Amino acid sequence: MLQPNAPAPASAAAPASVSAPAAAPTPALAPAPSRVPRLSLPYAVLGAVGGWMAADFFRVGALKLMDAGLRPAFVVVTPLCALLLGVLVQPTVHWPRRAAAFLAAAVGVLSAGLMGGALIGVMRWSRWGLGEGAATGFVCALGFLPAFALVLAAARRVGRARPGSLVDRADRRAVWLAVAVSVALGTLAALPDWNVFPTGVRPSLEVSRTLGVAAVAAIFALCLGDAVALARALRVERLLSAMRPASADDPRVAWSPRKLDLGLGEETRASVLSAAVVYREHDRVLSVVRGNPRDARRALLGAFACGVVALGVGGACVSLTGARTASAADATAPAPIAAEAR
Repeated sequence: MLQPNAPAPASAAAPASVSAPAAAPTPALAPAPSRVPRLSLPYAVLGAVGGWMAADFFRVGALKLMDAGLRPAFVVVTPLCALLLGVLVQPTVHWPRRAAAFLAAAVGVLSAGLMGGALIGVMRWSRWGLGEGAATGFVCALGFLPAFALVLAAARRVGRARPGSLVDRADRRAVWLAVAVSVALGTLAALPDWNVFPTGVRPSLEVSRTLGVAAVAAIFALCLGDAVALARALRVERLLSAMRPASADDPRVAWSPRKLDLGLGEETRASVLSAAVVYREHDRVLSVVRGNPRDARRALLGAFACGVVALGVGGACVSLTGARTASAADATAPAPIAAEAR
């Protein structure tokens, strides 16, 4: 952890700032260039989970032979379409105009729904399933649209901070936070209670509920990461007054064993141990902080607040789904057989 300046002995005068010595090649203090997260993997995860939950929404399996094999088609075709969608929508992450980026992404999502639904319809019912499958895929794409837009919005924020910094890691966690909260919201697809099934079969919804619980656990882990990052930023802000201004080009700053990049702002401050004896040429840099703590605190506080809201929403969705399906199961349970009268 960062330490405040160690007191210098009386024989050594503490300089006002860390001055760069004349020489020495040094490692760069700044991280490598930023790499925008790929949308293909988050979109594929949304497609795989969404395909299974869409099958649960339509209660695939209740009609036995009429919809046999339909669930595998959902689970295979939907993530493949979502993966291709992520590749095609990737350039919109860099578009400066937000409205144009989201409009292009929306057109892509709806088009992928049309094509995926048509493909599933043809796979199951030959050419007679083309129109109905495309219409069903379009309706499902309307339901998926907020989830894909949420992931795109989170991905567009990555890059505002230096890569590898506290704020940059929080922005990258936000992409998966969007995926997790979308999965938790998807458990609401298990809420509709179709009371009448021609075969009397009720498909199990346990997989969707398990996916919802896993999503809430992921939200909690991501929220915990944001809380730790916020605590580090707050601690650095308290210690900053005891640190000295420094230059990022100073070799001792670059070689410091403890470096923390907040991500926003160009200020550099160092915790310095002043030289105590005559044979020591330079002060010793103990730790370095780069960035503006106030800007980082605001960004991390916003990320943590979003995580808390997502945790509440996800937990409420999973709890509501579990309570509703449990009550439906109780309502349809067979009545106990009365004992015969003697």
